[in-house]
Amino acid sequence: MKIVISKNKENWAGILLNEEKLYYSHSSFKNKKDAISYLSRIVDEDVSVEENEHPYIKALIGIENGTDYNLPKIKFDFTDFTEKEEKVLRTLFEVPVGETVSYGELAARAGFPGAAQFVGNVMMKNRFGPIIPCHRVILSSGKLGKFAGEANNPRKKQLLDQEKRTKGLDSFL
Repeated sequence: MKIVISKNKENWAGILLNEEKLYYSHSSFKNKKDAISYLSRIVDEDVSVEENEHPYIKALIGIENGTDYNLPKIKFDFTDFTEKEEKVLRTLFEVPVGETVSYGELAARAGFPGAAQFVGNVMMKNRFGPIIPCHRVILSSGKLGKFAGEANNPRKKQLLDQEKRTKGLDSFL
């Protein structure tokens, strides 16, 4: 496995690659040392470290900053996900920038009608955020629901509002 890190304004972004497939992404480390330490602990093996502008890092930073949502062709490493979980994540990846989908609607789109709770559990396991945009999944009531394991997480609203502005729309809520 390989860690790739890059500076993003005052924070650092990092990805973990397994044979050039995206295994993990994270965009808000305080410094380079924290990024390397955190990403190194995710897998139980030796990792190499690079500091560069990998296309996946550029995509991650563009989403994080709300400046670029054009993603390169990304190969994901879905190791440790079931086929059903992978199907949910691949379906979510297709939800357009600036749009949201309810947990139940995402379940139905993925071919699992009535499995909203299952989708919620998959969102908790999503290690590709915000590239696979779990922030776009909301409650059927229109409320935001959880994000990063936290109810009413302001980061979810911030990401959605950034996307709406980029699309020339008013804020989400």
